[in-house]
Amino acid sequence: MPTRNRAAALAQTLADIRRQTYSPLDILISDNASEDGTEALCRELLSTDPRIRYVRHPRNIGLHRNHNFCLDEARGPYLCIVHDHDRRDPGIVGEYVTFLEEHSGVGVVCSDWDLIDDADRRIGVRQHRVADVTAGLDYIGQTIRSGRSSIGIPGAMIRKSALSGARFVEGAPIGFGDFPVWFTLAEKSDVGHIGRRLWSWRQNSESHSARTIESIARDYEFNLEQYCRDHLDRWPEHRDLVAVWRANIRRYLFWALAYEVTLHFRSSAPRSADASRSLFEIMDYRLTPQQFEYAMGQLKSYRKGPTEHLFVAVLETIIRLRLTAPLGWAARHQAGLRKLLNLE
Repeated sequence: MPTRNRAAALAQTLADIRRQTYSPLDILISDNASEDGTEALCRELLSTDPRIRYVRHPRNIGLHRNHNFCLDEARGPYLCIVHDHDRRDPGIVGEYVTFLEEHSGVGVVCSDWDLIDDADRRIGVRQHRVADVTAGLDYIGQTIRSGRSSIGIPGAMIRKSALSGARFVEGAPIGFGDFPVWFTLAEKSDVGHIGRRLWSWRQNSESHSARTIESIARDYEFNLEQYCRDHLDRWPEHRDLVAVWRANIRRYLFWALAYEVTLHFRSSAPRSADASRSLFEIMDYRLTPQQFEYAMGQLKSYRKGPTEHLFVAVLETIIRLRLTAPLGWAARHQAGLRKLLNLE
């Protein structure tokens, strides 16, 4: 459990982990120089639960380096990175271990998950229509094409022998920083999925994911382009495959930014917490004029081919004439449009 300055949430998440029905457990807490009550909480628990190990870093080593510390120090054949403000079903560890023992070629497994607020109310769900086992290269291609991974880092279990040298790139942008880890692992292993929601991702204004699309798009491009370069170093014979991935990176960014623009014109009516509700709808933000102009500029930079050029021309005309109702409609029906555009 990498943690920093979330003592109250950490106590709740630790309670979920300590209630796991699976045994034995080794619980490593990596405290990234917290300045709140984290240290006192952890040292109190140390005296009551021998499964807990506590390491306090004297200075802030950064999010990715703290995650890598956990990966390096984890014991046993299976490991989970558990974030300090999410929730867990008490049977999740046992189910994951059973799955990995039944599927020896799978290097990482994850279930579907809920999105919850600070009061533990469900505000969204993530249900992935994928097979129980997906070949690694197929997983990479599908994830790059859609921009969505069936693996959520705080809810996955990794087979340590499959992890090998896959690590977070220290100093890289935070957004999508876990994708290269899963991709590197998937180069030699399959990816597993359990089609039930066994954990909950807490979303609030302090979450690292609480960002606009126009800001996180830069992280996506940086991290995935870097992965493509690294992949070619390891697998030069995959040149044609990587060319497809790179084309899909650009294509995904174009349509993601198009969605950002449509969100700007959506109605304020809330939607139910169903599977089609995006994280960006849940955050319910509006771009500033500067952010909107930047998003439009990014959108234009990624367009390629007649369809995308025509889309931008129509979009600019609609906005100039202030006939933006269709854009609000598109924002509400983004799930269907993703399917139509083969972004799943």
